Amino acid sequence: MDVFDPQWLIYLGAALLLIAYGIRDELKLRVLIVVSTFVYIAYYWSLPTGPLWDPIITSFLFVAINFWVLGQIALERTTLSLSEDEKRLFDAFETLTPGQFRRVLKIAQWRRADDPDGTLLTRDDEPSNALFYVFEGIISVEKHGRRFRLPEDNFVGEVGYVLNRKTTTTSVAPEGVRYVEWDADALRMLSRKYPNLGNALNALLTRDLAKKLNTSFRPDDAMPSTEESLELLEAVEG
Repeated sequence: MDVFDPQWLIYLGAALLLIAYGIRDELKLRVLIVVSTFVYIAYYWSLPTGPLWDPIITSFLFVAINFWVLGQIALERTTLSLSEDEKRLFDAFETLTPGQFRRVLKIAQWRRADDPDGTLLTRDDEPSNALFYVFEGIISVEKHGRRFRLPEDNFVGEVGYVLNRKTTTTSVAPEGVRYVEWDADALRMLSRKYPNLGNALNALLTRDLAKKLNTSFRPDDAMPSTEESLELLEAVEG
């Protein structure tokens, strides 16, 4: 009976590496590299002269590094480790990947309005310092002397944020309303650092404005002027 020749493990490991380097998907590439490394470890272990410990230890280090990278890829592509509230918030950021959302989440502040008279979010014709998302409850919005109610699952201050100009409404969160707040400068800096994230975020905010146009609110109460809408579109496309 022929004894198995460990030399074939070298060929198998090399074949797996060649296949891996031809794959563009990083997750599949890393998995194949790990499998190939284990094949090489099996070769170093099964040599007739005894295990080669130096390459075995080195190979396990390569496996550990690749497993760490695989974990990062999993976080980029899945909602693992997110709380229920964070997963619900992620549903609102439908243009962002889980990895992009995690970067946005890191600079988010979860707040609850605790002032009996209401917490001021934005004031008409003042600089935009923050972007808000109404997580639970209904807020009061005033524009040109008219008031309306804006329910949860809506952004507030998006026009001022995207155009980097003064806000166009006064928004007040009654006591008990939960909302998420982002510092506008920090969010812009993040968008410049990750251009794809910035483009996805701008696309999301314009979609939020379009959604408001389809609600029962009157356009001049809830939306920017035609000129502002065109500027917003140019800012996103630019």
